[in-house]
Parts: sequence; C-alpha cells; structure tokens
Amino acid sequence: MITRRVLTIFFATVATIVAVLMLLLIPVSVTLGRYANVLGEALILVACVGYVTRVMRADRRRRREAEAALPPERRPARRVPRRPITFQLRETLFAFLVWFVLVVAFNAFVVGIGPVPNVGIAVFAAFMLATLTVTGRHMMFRLTAEEDSDRGAPPPGPHLG
Repeated sequence: MITRRVLTIFFATVATIVAVLMLLLIPVSVTLGRYANVLGEALILVACVGYVTRVMRADRRRRREAEAALPPERRPARRVPRRPITFQLRETLFAFLVWFVLVVAFNAFVVGIGPVPNVGIAVFAAFMLATLTVTGRHMMFRLTAEEDSDRGAPPPGPHLG
C-alpha cells in the first residue's frame, strides 16, 4: 500500500511538472507557427490536469471516509474559514486619488511626460498602488488581529467584514 501511495505521489508530481511545461510551450509553438504542436501540447495538458484532479479527488474521498469511521471525539477539528477581506469604497477611492495625484506630479515634473500619456500611466499606476495600499493595510490588521486573538485581546483597527 505504501509503495502504491509513493508511486501515486510521484506520478502526480510528474504530471504537474509536465502540465506546467506544456503551459510554457504552447505560447512558443504559437509564436513559431507550429499549430500541430499546440494541439498536442494542449491535449497533454488536459490529460495531466485530469489525472491530477482524479488523484486529488480520490485522496480527499479516502481521507473523509477514514475520518468518518473514527469516533466523533477522535475526529480532527474542521477549520473554520476566515471571513473575506472587504474593501470600503471611500477608502479605496481616496487611496486611488492620492496615488493618482502623486504619479501625475512625478511624471510631469520629474520625468517630463506630456499630459495625455501621463494620465494613462497615472490611472494604471494609481490603480495598482491603491490596490496594494488597501490590501496591505487590511492584511496588516488581519495579521495583528490574529496575533491578539491568540492572546485573548480584542482585535484592533477597523472592522474587516
């Protein structure tokens, strides 16, 4: 039984590596105009993903069956999923506007970019920077809330859910 499990893990790992390789080779084949290769690589990719999916589902099914056979007091505790991080519109818009103004000013005065490309660049940069700012802030409060909840203290910062 152990040999079979080791082989299953080995083949699933190899199938995952081959699938990633096919994902990398498909654009190369398209670029080179070798469309027969694209078809072959796509078929191999689908076969590898199908095999890994089948193996993972079978493993999950076996673990759940073994867990169900245990007495209730010996079953492992189920993980309670976290609430998703929610973004507040005002906070996100404010971060976007601050970053937009900073990027426009930097591009205009330091880099010397004209107004039309500057606005296009600034919109993209402000979007990316606002996303990172708001996400980082929420993740920081989530991490500190988890550390404080381990000690029994109430969670700090804004409400995240």
